Amino acid sequence: MARPARRILHRGANLIDPLVHPDPAGLLPPAHLRIYYYGSWAPDLVARAGENARIELMSRGLRPEHRVLDIGSGIGNLALALKDHLTGGYDGLEIHPEAVAWCQRTISPRYPSFRFHRANVASSAYNPEGAEPASVYRFPFPDRTFDFILLASVFTHMLPDEVVQYLREISRVLKPDGTCVCSFFLLNDQTRKSVEEGRSFMRFDVVHPSGVYRLHDAAVPAAAVAYEESFVERIHRESHLQIREIRRGQWWSGAAHDQDVLTTGLELPS
Repeated sequence: MARPARRILHRGANLIDPLVHPDPAGLLPPAHLRIYYYGSWAPDLVARAGENARIELMSRGLRPEHRVLDIGSGIGNLALALKDHLTGGYDGLEIHPEAVAWCQRTISPRYPSFRFHRANVASSAYNPEGAEPASVYRFPFPDRTFDFILLASVFTHMLPDEVVQYLREISRVLKPDGTCVCSFFLLNDQTRKSVEEGRSFMRFDVVHPSGVYRLHDAAVPAAAVAYEESFVERIHRESHLQIREIRRGQWWSGAAHDQDVLTTGLELPS
C-alpha cells in the first residue's frame, strides 16, 4: 500500500512544481519523474547529472559532429546537456515508458536530431513486465553507427547474460574508432575486502554460486550488482572490446554513487 501512496504523492508534486520551480524554457522534466530518478524534485539534480555525463564524454574526445548513443537515457539529462553542443545526432535508449514519452514529446520537437527509443526489456527492479529478456535484446540501430556510447549506472543493474548481450551489441554498433564509457561496481582484492567488512556504499551480501558477481538484494536481483573485475575483463575480450582505462570509484569505501568507470573501444587489429 505504501508504494501506490508514494506514487500518488509524487504525482501531486506536479501540481505545485511550476510555482516552486518556474521553468520558462519548458524543458524541466515533471516532478514525479525527477523524484523517481533522483529521489528529489530539485531541478539542479537533473542539470548536474547531465553536466557530469557531458564532461565524461568531452574529456574522452567528444566533438560536435559525433553521434551519441545514451543507453539508460532516463529523463534526458545528457540530451539536455548536449543540446547546444552536439550536431551529429543523439539517440537515447530507455526502459521507462513515461520518461521516453516525455523526452519524445518535449525534447525531440525542438531538437530533431535528438531521438528517444523505448527498450521494453525485462528488469526485476525497473520493468518486471518487460516484453523481451535483455539477454537477447538487439539494439534498434545499424552496425557501426555511433562514435560514443554511454551507459551510466546500467550494468550495475544487469545480470551476466544481459551484460554479455549488451557488450555484443555495443561492439556491433560502435564505429571502429569509437568510444564506449560505462560504469560498474568492480570487485577485486581491495574492494571485495571492503565489501565483506560492510564498508561499501551498498551492501553486496548475496554471493552468487558462480563466484563472478554479488547482489544487493536476492529478491530483486537488478537492484544492484557487483562484478568480479576479472569477469568483466573477460567478457569485454570475448566481445572484441578493449578496456583502455579504468577510473576507480570509491563506492567500496562508502562514497555514494561513485562507481568504477571504464573507457573501452573496439579491439585494434594486431
